[in-house]
Amino acid sequence: MRKLSLLVVLAFMTALFIVPASAQDFSGQTVVVVTQTGSAIGGPVLDKGPEWEAATGGNIELQTFAFGELFEKIVTSLETGSGDYDVLIYAADWAGDIMAPGYVIEMPQEVLDAIEVEDVIPLYADRITTWGGVPYALPYDGDAHMLYYRKDLVDNEEFGAAFEAEYGYPLAEPTTWSEYADIAAFFNGMEVDTAGESAPIFGALEAQRRNAQSYWVYISRAAGYAKVPGNPCFFFSCDDMTPQVNNPGWVRALEEYVAIREVGDPEMINYDVADTRTLFTTGTAVLNLDWGDVGTISVDPNASIVQGDVGFGVLPGGDAYWDYEAGEWVEEENIAPFIAFGGWIISVAADSDVQEAALDFASFLASKDVVNELAVTGGTGINPSRFSQLEDTAPWVAAGFDEESAADYLDAIQNTINHPNAVLDIRITGSAEYLSTLDAEIARAIAGEISAQEALDNVAEQWDAITDRLGRDAQAEQYKAAVGFEG
Repeated sequence: MRKLSLLVVLAFMTALFIVPASAQDFSGQTVVVVTQTGSAIGGPVLDKGPEWEAATGGNIELQTFAFGELFEKIVTSLETGSGDYDVLIYAADWAGDIMAPGYVIEMPQEVLDAIEVEDVIPLYADRITTWGGVPYALPYDGDAHMLYYRKDLVDNEEFGAAFEAEYGYPLAEPTTWSEYADIAAFFNGMEVDTAGESAPIFGALEAQRRNAQSYWVYISRAAGYAKVPGNPCFFFSCDDMTPQVNNPGWVRALEEYVAIREVGDPEMINYDVADTRTLFTTGTAVLNLDWGDVGTISVDPNASIVQGDVGFGVLPGGDAYWDYEAGEWVEEENIAPFIAFGGWIISVAADSDVQEAALDFASFLASKDVVNELAVTGGTGINPSRFSQLEDTAPWVAAGFDEESAADYLDAIQNTINHPNAVLDIRITGSAEYLSTLDAEIARAIAGEISAQEALDNVAEQWDAITDRLGRDAQAEQYKAAVGFEG
């Protein structure tokens, strides 16, 4: 593993004012940036924008929308050629609807060189920022789901003895969803010490609210039960785009996603990921699933009371998985981390009338110095995507981690994105529509309106209709390219 130079470490720890390398004059030009509402992702535009404005004379205007509205707002503007937005910060999954039609410009090589793209992990540098091998976006954020747990409770000898007496195996970081459920059940409602005060704790805390990114949490559960090792085709079969979303592995995952509320916060049906991050870091639950954001928030003294008490790990897997090709359960442990969402990326709209300024701001925001600073700062929404962010614990310790926690956090991220059985998210034309239908139907199952099987049968039917409307052969080719299927 490469070592960071002292200069790079200092840049991580002390960069307070980063001047764009170009420092061109864009006086009188306003760059309109669009992204999601909230401090995460959009916040850095407001925080770092003044630096770019001071250096270039340009102006930054930020427009934000709730995540559930963002895709429609962006695509409608692009389809109509209204020129409402110059810089788009959006989900990598939406590439098929934004890059493929030519709505954004190709990134010049000089810009890729300026952001030091060779430092970006290939998963985030190539797979999520390109379409047909052409770079249409800059990498900004690296996303994948991971496990969080209260290690001060899970590693406690007294709790360990009681757990083993009840369940017949040692209490430790869960590696399967069955172990995860046992740990949640064991601790749920128990009086425990958190930051010197005794209070009851919930077993688990998972986002379940509709229209708020919660469906990715469910997919993280489905991965362990339905990802076939050696077969990258998870959401659909690659030969004919048959949806796999209603097979027995996906159904078991949804049944357990619904049931986890029985041994967790009963209000999680109303929580999005922002809620669960806040609640987990204020000590309300033992277990949590989320992107890398929880790590940096957990060590922020202004937001967390569990500093140093959080453990980090790869997502649990199934204790068995459904092999859809063989049509049977395979009774063996199946770890399958989910590269959920894939990351936020930055593009410049083809209909922008300030393209040069927009490109300059995009390259500033995606620059190595800026994203390395943002990655170690809680609440920015920017998670590691670069080698330089993972090579040394010093910047993370400077940001508030202890040495052990920093190493644990970085190991969990690397073991997730490098796992040979990792699941890649949907990244084809219509991805937002496919996922929206999934979101709507699992919400009905969570609310008890219909069974898990009924919900997912509905999803499969709707996915087939979407595929047929967009062109089954074309969708199959896109999906095979997206997951790297070579059969």
